[in-house]
Amino acid sequence: MGANQSNFKNSVNNTNLREVTNLGVDYGFELRSGFKGFFNYHLGSKWNYNQVKTSIKNDFTDNVSFIDLSMQFNDEINVQVQGERYYFGNLGKDNNKYYFLDAEARYVVDSNKLTFFLSGKNLFNTKTFKNYSVSDISISQGEYHLIPRYVLLKMEYRF
Repeated sequence: MGANQSNFKNSVNNTNLREVTNLGVDYGFELRSGFKGFFNYHLGSKWNYNQVKTSIKNDFTDNVSFIDLSMQFNDEINVQVQGERYYFGNLGKDNNKYYFLDAEARYVVDSNKLTFFLSGKNLFNTKTFKNYSVSDISISQGEYHLIPRYVLLKMEYRF
């Protein structure tokens, strides 16, 4: 949890000085298990509230949530799954949420010698990721084109 506020005056394009107030508040939680059994998890969520106030007020709340699952079936087989959700409160209703899912399974054939991995990334096949930044004088958009979904079979051999 944290908060910050800044108050200052500035002039844009040779206008009179104007009052600017920026407020930012972060809060969130995490929960992690520590079971001795085959299953463990780590999950959490974080919210960021931002407000920029001049002659007008612009505010929004962003959220990032995650869940990591770990399953250790035995000494030879384990599975890791990671999911994330991004919500941007200042974007339009159609494209303000993004979901990501990665997974990896590992099979150890010979301890410290031969291991096989099956790994999948961007399993929801999210094509682009957009975010905005708001200040007292501008709104900036960043757009990232992402690597499409892929599944990879890997082998690790140690000499």
